Amino acid sequence: MHIAICDDNYGDRHQMERLLRRESDKETDSSMMYIVHSYGSPEVMLSHPKSYDLFFIDMCNTEGADALDIVKSLTAAEVNAPIVMCVSGIDYRQMDFPENTLFLDKPVKIADLREILEGAKAKLGSAPDRIELRKVTETIYVDVSDVIYANEKRDDTMVHLTDGEVLMSIGKLWLFRRSLGKKHPEFIYANSHNLINCTHIKSVNKFRILTLSNGKHLLLSKSANENVKRYLEENPLTTDKSSEEEEKNDPVND
Repeated sequence: MHIAICDDNYGDRHQMERLLRRESDKETDSSMMYIVHSYGSPEVMLSHPKSYDLFFIDMCNTEGADALDIVKSLTAAEVNAPIVMCVSGIDYRQMDFPENTLFLDKPVKIADLREILEGAKAKLGSAPDRIELRKVTETIYVDVSDVIYANEKRDDTMVHLTDGEVLMSIGKLWLFRRSLGKKHPEFIYANSHNLINCTHIKSVNKFRILTLSNGKHLLLSKSANENVKRYLEENPLTTDKSSEEEEKNDPVND
């Protein structure tokens, strides 16, 4: 879960960072670890607001930086993530904020912070199942079900989608797999360079050559072959896709 802090009080900002990182260390599901980005002014944060699943905002000491204007900018950008106004020098409760705004008193009590984090996780869990692809200058979100497979190329990850589009995400393949978390057992390494979505398997032949729904052929490692067999035993394909009549000399790896 990506969290943005925008607070012009240096001490308060870094205290919130420490509190969030301590809470993150207690998370057992890697997909719910807290990745914290901290800002002393809103400009950079507002350049890519949909990258975040939760906001903590308090702007009391900077002339021209109005917290209400920041929230209006987030709303205009169609941000649906919870926005937490941290109440200190300004009583934000007396101001007119949108419905997804919450309030947290400073100094921060751990119980109050945990309640907000649990609510944000619940909201994130009920949202459409999407994966975040990070480019140099932007972040793109795609439905997990649309990912057929991903492969590593020059330390980045190429994500192949059902519509034929191939998107690049910064970072190695293992980071992409980690971002999917534990709730996506359908993603299995076909080999060291390819991660497949088993729901898009068309067939697997006796030579361990797998065909995906987009026609891509990949050679399964021995361990991957067993993992795929186990997955398909537990989650049978809806049609007969186990034909062993696949061509034996098709390209195997990217």
